[in-house]
Amino acid sequence: MNDMRLTERVVTDTAKMTARGVQVHYGTNHALKDVDVDILDKTVTAFIGPSGCGKSTFLRCLNRMNDTVASARVTGKIEMDGQDIYDPRVDPVQLRAKVGMVFQKPNPFPKSIYDNVAYGPKIHGLARGKAELDEIVETSLKKAALWNEVKDRLSAPGTGLSGGQQQRLCIARAVATSPEVLLMDEPCSALDPIATAQVEELIDELRSQFSVVIVTHSMQQAARVSQRTAFFHLGYLVEYGETGKIFTNPDDPRTESYITGRIG
Repeated sequence: MNDMRLTERVVTDTAKMTARGVQVHYGTNHALKDVDVDILDKTVTAFIGPSGCGKSTFLRCLNRMNDTVASARVTGKIEMDGQDIYDPRVDPVQLRAKVGMVFQKPNPFPKSIYDNVAYGPKIHGLARGKAELDEIVETSLKKAALWNEVKDRLSAPGTGLSGGQQQRLCIARAVATSPEVLLMDEPCSALDPIATAQVEELIDELRSQFSVVIVTHSMQQAARVSQRTAFFHLGYLVEYGETGKIFTNPDDPRTESYITGRIG
């Protein structure tokens, strides 16, 4: 099988993923224009900007989710640990095990809590037997701060959990394949404030193990959870930098207009 596996590297404070000259077209619509950005390792990076500005489109480029859209065309270069993720030899399924994704609306499979988390490790052959799979499920649920709430009902359906628990189950499912990058597309927008606070706390904890990239419509959330922020507007990456600077002393007047509520 001629798939180029994404090799694991020793962690440094350099970029985990790099994008250069990335353009996305959906048919005739030029959705993303010439994006250059470095996603740092063990860092939470927030993508902010008005609706339809390209932030979710770019997020979906990082694990080739746009491959599933017939009209989408992605050009430019995106690398992970120096390897081109769009190289024809890279298997997108293997890539998505390394670059996990959590969506806006919690979407547990119609299976038990256990099977939701075990699904990825099973299809990727990450466990040699039931004992190893049990361990992966427990570890993943602990990473998602859900283990204590569900450990006595692992055979119950995942869809029976509360909204916030379902989203943490989806995070457990995403981390079960031992990804290196975790993408989150507005992961709190369907949650109440208490569940949102739990997920935000969790994002901060996950940063010690993964690069986390979060698309959020909430500037307050970006300010709370991220160390780096990228501001998108009309398909362009307008500004990218340290979160504190973006929010208090941005270089581009468009960023300042968005932060202060004049555009968006």
